[in-house]
Amino acid sequence: MNAIKARIIRILKLLFLVSVPIVAVWNLFIALVLILLANFKNIKKTLFGKLPLDVSKKSSVGPYTKIYKRENKKLYKIDIYYPTTGQVPFPVVIFAHGGGWISGFRNQPNNVSWYRFLNYHGFAVATMDYRYGYRCHIRDIMKDYSDAVSYIQQNAKRLELNPDQMILMGLSAGGHLSLLYATYFSKMGQKEKLRGINAVVAWYSPADLLDIWDMEVASLFARFSTLTIVKEFPKKNRRSYEYFSPISWVSSRMIPTMLVHGLKDTIVPAKSSVKMFKKLREHGVQSKLKLHPTGGHCFEFELKDNFTKKILLQTVKFMKEHSCENVCLNENV
Repeated sequence: MNAIKARIIRILKLLFLVSVPIVAVWNLFIALVLILLANFKNIKKTLFGKLPLDVSKKSSVGPYTKIYKRENKKLYKIDIYYPTTGQVPFPVVIFAHGGGWISGFRNQPNNVSWYRFLNYHGFAVATMDYRYGYRCHIRDIMKDYSDAVSYIQQNAKRLELNPDQMILMGLSAGGHLSLLYATYFSKMGQKEKLRGINAVVAWYSPADLLDIWDMEVASLFARFSTLTIVKEFPKKNRRSYEYFSPISWVSSRMIPTMLVHGLKDTIVPAKSSVKMFKKLREHGVQSKLKLHPTGGHCFEFELKDNFTKKILLQTVKFMKEHSCENVCLNENV
């Protein structure tokens, strides 16, 4: 009888040990689903939004998909969109999508709206996918981003892209990747990593990851996604948040930078871009900051006002100013 009881106890212990991680994963999945549902409106706007400046579809061709690396039996891809006017090789915008580092994809409709708009103004666009934070650390995501940039740099001529006319751009989390890449490698003096890259543009991006934990941030999604990529709360490991914040790496060697933010952003507070702009100016970096007084997160896909349109055109103007002379100029909107 004692032997039977002991066996039953061992079986129960084994079932408990097996069930604990299953329950934990299930609870995490439920939490993620609830957070996504709570942010459904923002996600829908992000995925299916469109810029207020319409351009002809005939001004753009693509996407042409390339594999920028193979790792652990997985293929990582880049899509390239080309202008239909202008001269080869084209200046190129290396574009990183948003989605809180845990969602989004390179060819989601709102991004394509940006690609067509930039094509219309003479720029080719190369946009990459990267790993998501719920399975990977921010280091892994940055490695994907860096590998994609290196692929464009090394294969530019073959892809009919100008190796001396490159601009980094990203929305939200994608802007964070663009800024972190540019600030880190300029601070470290790694010129090869910035070869041919003339400027960086970031729309409503967290320049300081600690800003996501401010009381003014109402988005659980923002905090959850930031926690996902760093893997620890800021109270436990503040240094990691600082290390992976672009503002920590600003130096006088930083390339020209344009920041855009909506003052009503409740996902990434506008003060993150304001702080970054001040830090850039303190170091003598050519920089611009454009703030929309009523804009929220992803405001260019929601607002149709003249100020939004003006900021879009100012973004293109900034890109042209920091590219070489043979950028295709097209002022018709």
